[in-house]
Amino acid sequence: MPQVPLRDGRSLHVHTVGRGPTVVLLHGFAMHGAMWLPLVLPLAHKYRFVLPDLRGFGRSHGIDYAHADVIGGHAEDVEDLLAHLGEPRVVLGGLSMGALTGLALAARGGFRRVSTYVHIDQAPRIQNDADYTHGLFGHEQAARFAEMRALLGEVDPLRGRPFDALPAPLRERVRAAFASFLRSAFRPGWLKAATGAVHREELAKRVFPLANWPIYMDCLRAYLEQGYDFRDALVGTRVPVTFMVGEASEMYPAEGQLALARSVPGATLVRFPGVGHAIPMEAPWAFVRALSRAIDRA
Repeated sequence: MPQVPLRDGRSLHVHTVGRGPTVVLLHGFAMHGAMWLPLVLPLAHKYRFVLPDLRGFGRSHGIDYAHADVIGGHAEDVEDLLAHLGEPRVVLGGLSMGALTGLALAARGGFRRVSTYVHIDQAPRIQNDADYTHGLFGHEQAARFAEMRALLGEVDPLRGRPFDALPAPLRERVRAAFASFLRSAFRPGWLKAATGAVHREELAKRVFPLANWPIYMDCLRAYLEQGYDFRDALVGTRVPVTFMVGEASEMYPAEGQLALARSVPGATLVRFPGVGHAIPMEAPWAFVRALSRAIDRA
């Protein structure tokens, strides 16, 4: 099942591994479905993992977004994927952008085919205001969003050009912006240094496919402009929910996620002390154990 047809006539690339009850895992921004493979292989003898490359990423890089609501579009694609699988119930999990997609799916009533949901380090709301300060980048949001808006203003008039045809200083600013974004995903210094190296041109090309480079900017714009707020998405849900929270997450302060967990009676909370946003990469064995327990509860 390498390709799944979507409602707009495009196709989503999907990786599958293992056998048994189906588990669908959604990756985060700048990642792809294959990121899960080393993590799920220890469980592949008893579960079948379906790992899509979300629109714009991995082998689905060439698929443009159907509309400005990027997360809503991802939720539609996941609806199409679940319908294509044809199973009455699957386990669904998501990390970061994938978890935000999971909340969007729940908000639109899309948990009809979900038996258990695993939510990995994602606040339910992106933007901060006077009453909410746990959105993307926490207290640094205002300054970092201003930088992102300025960058979008520069690249928008040039989005029809190949990335390599952009002025060299602008290419450098784009790479630096994504390197900064990725650094926020990790807590350990060595991982920050490794991901921060994405500002180097040759390495950036290996991490980010560039044939459809404007799609990354469209995703950032959605975070800035769509006002995503899913704090009520799981209220009243009847499926078991497991929350995994990196207590040292710089991407999303833990308190916003803990508040979301408190809104779901009976939810299971797994806290990762000293771990940042990218829980599966920073604490792989603890993550696999927590994932296995969450799936077993289904």
